[in-house]
Amino acid sequence: MHDVIAKQAVAKSFSDAAQDYDAFARFQHHLAETLLALCPDDQKQQVLDLGCGTGYCLPLLSLRYPIANILGADLAPGMLAWAKQQHPEFSYALADAENLPFAHQQFDMIFSNLAVQWCDDFSQVLAQAFKCLKPGGHFVLSTLADGTLQELKQAWAKVDQHQHVNQFDSEDALQDMIATSGFQVEVCEVSTMVDYHPDVRSLTDSLKRIGAHNITDGRARGLTSPKSVKQFVQAIENHRQEQGLPASYRVLNCRLLKPL
Repeated sequence: MHDVIAKQAVAKSFSDAAQDYDAFARFQHHLAETLLALCPDDQKQQVLDLGCGTGYCLPLLSLRYPIANILGADLAPGMLAWAKQQHPEFSYALADAENLPFAHQQFDMIFSNLAVQWCDDFSQVLAQAFKCLKPGGHFVLSTLADGTLQELKQAWAKVDQHQHVNQFDSEDALQDMIATSGFQVEVCEVSTMVDYHPDVRSLTDSLKRIGAHNITDGRARGLTSPKSVKQFVQAIENHRQEQGLPASYRVLNCRLLKPL
């Protein structure tokens, strides 16, 4: 189990990244479109985008479900403020995925793209989604599993024993939690996606500018020394491929049904 996530740190990290997020989140946007293709075909009336971030998926959801009332929810106030500026036609709510402030059986569908991996307890996320969905409703989500950013983890392991990269639950642990959640699994796909960068600065800056740098309670404190950074750069360069420096993501895409 990964370290306890400091929720204030999560919210601040993503709030600070709000204005830069879309420009640097090409990979997240690609995964969003993949996840949208998993959404059920039947029309929905009440849809929640959980962890909506800058609101990128809201108009895409609206195109797919034109009669739906779509609500964007996020833990980061800065993200919500930016989303409201960019997409004022939608409604928004400040919300913690592990303690949703919504009524029982309020939604026909909950959509969540690369958000719930920042939560401490995935089983609690599932329980909250189950509570807030109507019978026959769907939870369509993507999350990250262990193996994500393995190149960075392996490179830092050659430098020191500190945790520089976020830890994620194993695929087996995630699937076990889904199996005991009460949901019926309609689709559950695991794949490795790779994002390539021309150099180390591009790779690390892309993570910082989308708010996804290390934000667990167990992260190394203080500044990393120039010597350590140099050693890290040398180690990560050993992973370089023809396309550039790889950042691998182990992605779980699911469509879950709350039984009638």
